[in-house]
Amino acid sequence: MALAWWVLAPPGPWGALAFGAAAAAHAMRLAGWQSRVTRGRPILWILHVSYAWLPIGFALLGLAQAGLVAPSAGVHALAVGAIGGLIIGMMTRTARGHTGRPLSVTALEVTAYVLVLAAAVLRALVPLAAPQPAVLIAAATAWSTAFLLYLWVFAPWLTSTRLDGKDG
Repeated sequence: MALAWWVLAPPGPWGALAFGAAAAAHAMRLAGWQSRVTRGRPILWILHVSYAWLPIGFALLGLAQAGLVAPSAGVHALAVGAIGGLIIGMMTRTARGHTGRPLSVTALEVTAYVLVLAAAVLRALVPLAAPQPAVLIAAATAWSTAFLLYLWVFAPWLTSTRLDGKDG
């Protein structure tokens, strides 16, 4: 509802309220997931941390509706943090599964996760306090490096047969 309001109506208090409600609903959903249990499993915690960018993004869009921050902060929280983090997390998990590899990650994959999350902070949150071109360059570098690491690790796997010989 909040996203529809954002597209169809001018910024204002109703949009801010809708985004605030969406942020609260997603924060409550995430609170019930017991994310602390995933701390030792990066292949899972990346999904929890990435999902946390939904309420952050909705809260920022609510603040934008009230004229307190630029809408780009919320858009980047959703795009870089939520979508980017969920993409890198799911790509590593599904690539491992479909190539017959264990569902545990290496230090390179964890580095890719951290780089995507750093890119989200640099792109969505840091400009709120200190908007500088260097911050944007750092965010782009972190994002690009994360996906280059994915390519480095997974391209050979995805272009060869499964380890276990099954179809995949």
